[in-house]
Amino acid sequence: MCNSFEVAKFEFKINKLENMNKTIRLIVALAIVMMATSACKSKQKIAEIPAGANIEAKSAAPKAVETIQPVKENVVKEVVSNEPEVTRNESFSLVDGESASMNYKYHVVVGSFSKQENAKGLKTTLKSEGNSALIVINEKGMYRVLIASFNDYKEAHARIKQISTRFPDAWVLVKK
Repeated sequence: MCNSFEVAKFEFKINKLENMNKTIRLIVALAIVMMATSACKSKQKIAEIPAGANIEAKSAAPKAVETIQPVKENVVKEVVSNEPEVTRNESFSLVDGESASMNYKYHVVVGSFSKQENAKGLKTTLKSEGNSALIVINEKGMYRVLIASFNDYKEAHARIKQISTRFPDAWVLVKK
């Protein structure tokens, strides 16, 4: 025969198991509810963008986009063929490891980054496509990726026109 202590101990274990079963059922029910209400995968096609590329998504209806620049920078906007273009005068130098000469006055910038790794990613992509990209750094520590350099502003502007579909925010950098 069992004494009352063993019976109480047995009943305690049964209650404990019943409570665990209730807890497990509650967790499973919550998991099912969460899975049932989670968002489904989008059916939109996703385009893969190369690492370091500075490309904005475009909507179906084109709209004018103007970049707002800090007041302290020397920003000049020129209108050529009714299209605004940004030209900046900055002091800059070649990043370590670059060997190209900076004998040109106008440089077409296709990317501007605070991290050198991002600039290197875009430069690598551009070079693999046959472009002669360079990285320069300005006095504020921004890494600029240059795709072309010219002595004539009209040539720089023409290059921006050529690449405007891929780099709509390309601009002209003039060395101070």
